[in-house]
Amino acid sequence: MFPFKIQNLAKILFTKEGKRAKGKGAIFFPFPNFFLKSIKHNPYVIAFKIIEIIGPVLGLSLILGVVANWYLQNSPQQLPIKYRLIQRERTFYLESASLPEELYKGLKFRTDLPSNRGMLFNLGRRHTNVGFWMYKVQIPLDIIYLDGGVVTKVIHNVPPCPKQPCLIYYAPAATHVLELRAGQANQAHIQTGVKLKFLPHKV
Repeated sequence: MFPFKIQNLAKILFTKEGKRAKGKGAIFFPFPNFFLKSIKHNPYVIAFKIIEIIGPVLGLSLILGVVANWYLQNSPQQLPIKYRLIQRERTFYLESASLPEELYKGLKFRTDLPSNRGMLFNLGRRHTNVGFWMYKVQIPLDIIYLDGGVVTKVIHNVPPCPKQPCLIYYAPAATHVLELRAGQANQAHIQTGVKLKFLPHKV
C-alpha cells in the first residue's frame, strides 16, 4: 500500500479536488474518468503514471548532466592572473592554482600559451619528492620547482602526453611549481639556486 502522502497526491492530481485547486498552485492533469476510477481500486496506477510523466524529464536531465560534466572535465580552465614574475628583464603574468581541482587540471587542454604567461601551483606546504606529469597537456612546457621561492629543479621542454602511461617528473622538494611555455626558463635565466620573487598583479 502507498503511504498516506502518495494517496494525497493522487487525490490532488486526479480528482475533482484537483480541478478545483487549479489556479492555486496545484498541477492539473485531464485524465479520463475510467482512469480516475481505476486509481481508487489500484493505487499502483499513479506510480506508473508519475514515472511516465517525469521519467523522460529525469532521463534528459541525466544526459545533460553527463554531457556538461564531460565538457567541464575536458575543457581548459582559465584562472585569474594573480602574480607577476620579473626575471632578467622578462615579465611573466601568472595564473594561480591552489584548490585541489585547480592543481589537478593545471594547463591541461590548453592549445596555446603566450610566451609571457604561465601558471604557478601553490602546493600549500613543503613536499618532498614532488612529481608532475603532462597527461592531456597539449603544449610543451618548462617545469620549474621552487622551495620557498628558490628553484630546486628545472625540467626543460617537457613534451605533451596525450594518453597514459605518462612520465612523471620529480624534484627533491617544492612548495610551488611554475609552468612556462617551453624555452622561457632558458631565456629568463631561470636555473637551480635562483631565487624568484612573485609580485601581486594589480589589474
